Amino acid sequence: MKRKVFMFFGAFLVIYLFNFFIPRLMPGDPFRYSSSVSGEDMTMEYSEAQIEKMREYYGMDKPLPEQFFDTVKNNLHGDFGMSIHYKMPVSSVICSRLPWTLGIMAVTLIISLTLGVVLALVSVRNQKADHILYGFFSALSEIPPFLIGLLFLFLIAAKVDWIPLSGGVTAFAKFDTVGEYLKDLFTHALLPVSALSLVTVPGFYFTSRASFLSVLRKPYLLVGKAKGLSEWRIRIFYILRNTVTPITARLFLSIGTVIGGTLLVENVFAYPGIGTVMREAVRYRDYPMIQGIFLLSAVIVLVSMFLADVLNAGSDRREQQ
Repeated sequence: MKRKVFMFFGAFLVIYLFNFFIPRLMPGDPFRYSSSVSGEDMTMEYSEAQIEKMREYYGMDKPLPEQFFDTVKNNLHGDFGMSIHYKMPVSSVICSRLPWTLGIMAVTLIISLTLGVVLALVSVRNQKADHILYGFFSALSEIPPFLIGLLFLFLIAAKVDWIPLSGGVTAFAKFDTVGEYLKDLFTHALLPVSALSLVTVPGFYFTSRASFLSVLRKPYLLVGKAKGLSEWRIRIFYILRNTVTPITARLFLSIGTVIGGTLLVENVFAYPGIGTVMREAVRYRDYPMIQGIFLLSAVIVLVSMFLADVLNAGSDRREQQ
């Protein structure tokens, strides 16, 4: 366990170094992009004296090593700096947009997990369904989520009046009840969640299918059949119950994939989450914002991978016993 903790901590340090230096190696100057808080370019341009003043304010007039150590010191105190583009603390911008991203991520994982497990249960007991589903999910797993999002945008949203083309909620709308507000949230999140779920289901399906097939060879399954238990009782209490660990590990491993897909899909549908903030940060070379978002994503992915590794290690020990 100590070795694994050391390895993940080492990976975090490497990511942290890249997270600081790579944005600064990007072509362009963040202070040459004069922009308003809303994200649109302004007609005014800063003078050289103003640019130098802003460099000094953001601490970017110092040598890179000094900037790095200042960043580490501030991060350890929970300070991720001021966004150059949004003129707000990075943590404030992330906290305001993170619920949108976490919302569609959570719904996507729940839907994908449920569909993947249920279809795998059907597949292992039906050879024809297994052949069809296996081929379909094999092809679907190779399609990037943003491409599916674009197809949904042109083929569905553009032709169906009640599905919005973009946004997370209707702008300037007044809702009389909580139900109306939730309905509006649902219609806006429907296509982003659907696009993400389609490319996430195959991972759960393949993991569940492999786990279920291994359980089918176990002796206790024959005992359940000998007792005269119903087919679905066997599937739930004998097959599903004994494959919870690998499926849960798959859930944690899928978090990283879903984060990457969410950042892309949010830009397709102009969803007000972290993805759109990331696009603006890259566009305007907002180094503190880029660092904050990548650091948060890296921590979430590393923690989820660590938990998945712990679960798999525990499962292997039980099987050896």
